[in-house]
Amino acid sequence: MSQKEHDKWDYDRSPLGEDDRNRILSRIHSALYWVGKFVPEEEIFEGRTVPLRDVVFHFVSNPSPTDSEVQEALLLADRMEKKARSLEEELKTEERLTKGGAHILLDEICGLLRGVDEVRTATGPDASLKAKALMSKVNDERRWQEFLKSVSWINSVEH
Repeated sequence: MSQKEHDKWDYDRSPLGEDDRNRILSRIHSALYWVGKFVPEEEIFEGRTVPLRDVVFHFVSNPSPTDSEVQEALLLADRMEKKARSLEEELKTEERLTKGGAHILLDEICGLLRGVDEVRTATGPDASLKAKALMSKVNDERRWQEFLKSVSWINSVEH
């Protein structure tokens, strides 16, 4: 995750309490865990840096992937899921975790799981429709982020 993708919560150095930890863990398992989360730009798997966001987008937007591409994408999805579960275990058990560190883990876990979902749901014959739906979600998310920025700006002016 690049520096510009961090938000103010990522810099909170206060200790992570059990209530906060449980709230964060429940977010991962909620139905809308992916809202506001992006597939990580890059991820390291088995010592190799993978441009994950580009790979996932390429696969999802491919209207007719080959059998080989589908198998490779599903293998990548398995690796993403394994890494997400490993990070979730770290989130559950790491005692010296700060609130900021937990928030960074949450972003990475949800981004990985979003990538898993995108890949696994795009392997059917309607992949092009799913790619369009993904782009619609991205555009909706951008508009939502802009709205939140405008609301945050208004609130900061009022206070």
